[in-house]
Amino acid sequence: MCEHDQYELFSCSGALGVEGCQREDIGEMKKKVSKRGWLIVIVLVLLGVIVAVGLVKANKEKATQESHYQTHRVKPDNALLLKGKVAAKDTVSVETGVSSTGTLTAVKVKDGEHVEPGTVLMTFHDDQVQSQIDEANQTIDKTNLAIQNDHQAIASLQKQKSTVSSVSVSDDDNGVAADQLQQAKQTLAADQLTLRQAQESLNRLQEKLNPQVTAKISGTVALDDSQTETGMPNMRIISDDQIIDGEVTEYDYAKLKEQMAVKVLPVSNTARYSGEIVAIARTPQAEKAATSGQDGGNQAATYQFKVKIKPQLTNGFNVQIRVPQNTIHLPAASLIKHGASHYVYVVRHHRAYRRKVVVKKVAGYWQLMGGVKPHTQIIANPDHQLKDGQKVALNAD
Repeated sequence: MCEHDQYELFSCSGALGVEGCQREDIGEMKKKVSKRGWLIVIVLVLLGVIVAVGLVKANKEKATQESHYQTHRVKPDNALLLKGKVAAKDTVSVETGVSSTGTLTAVKVKDGEHVEPGTVLMTFHDDQVQSQIDEANQTIDKTNLAIQNDHQAIASLQKQKSTVSSVSVSDDDNGVAADQLQQAKQTLAADQLTLRQAQESLNRLQEKLNPQVTAKISGTVALDDSQTETGMPNMRIISDDQIIDGEVTEYDYAKLKEQMAVKVLPVSNTARYSGEIVAIARTPQAEKAATSGQDGGNQAATYQFKVKIKPQLTNGFNVQIRVPQNTIHLPAASLIKHGASHYVYVVRHHRAYRRKVVVKKVAGYWQLMGGVKPHTQIIANPDHQLKDGQKVALNAD
């Protein structure tokens, strides 16, 4: 044993004894164990932090993956808002139909006056017809005198025939008397026909003598100081019935149908009126630059259509015509084609389910014909990674 060991042993056995040495060794061991425990705790804490960070990162990546897809709600197309203007259904120019020899005697209505069918608008007098009437009256007088003479001649011949019959005369004399009587009766019939014809002609002439121009429709008289080429007053009747003159471009032409119910919205107020499309032009009325941005701003043909409404509005008012749409169009990106069939992903309970749909391409857009119902949510931008039944986030379009 070395001197140093002897000293340690002496110290331990002499000063503290054997028990003291043992207690000292145990204390050292406890210190070592305590340090090791803290080290383990620190390591466990670090591992917990790493795991938590990993979970948070994984959840974020998962959420990011779920929110990658946008949704689109299937619904009818937005209503069309088309421009229109209130106008009278008919504007009738009053044509006199009077001979050039007629002279205007009176205008029976005033500008702005309301008239009904049959209302007298103007009266005329025709001097040339008056001359013809005078001639017809002279013819009638002469014919009446001729008929009177015919009756006298017949009466005289009938008397002569009776006298001849009472005496003994030859058969030739009897034949002559009969022929004269028959001839007189034929003359009377001819004169009576002439009288009837003259009277009918007189009646027609009298109708033309003071002709009246009457209203053909109910409406408001528009009378100005100008005259027509024949020198007659320039008169029009603006009908009570109104119509809305609307315009539609070739892009929306196919969306309009006759008898379709629409709403008419005057731009000057908030009123709404029910109307109905009654006519759609088949030929374009003009060409205007496309305002919808379609087709790169090329010229778009415009077509006129007419809407009938019951309420009376002021002619010339500008209106909007709201045309509801029953068609449903799907975003092209929402469709997945497999063979000849098309599919979409329907979103239910935060999951996407593949569904077959029937679509038709109309004017460059995909129109839904069947497969999903309105108000269904579908994936607007599916890709090849999207699977049937996959969980997705609901980020509406």
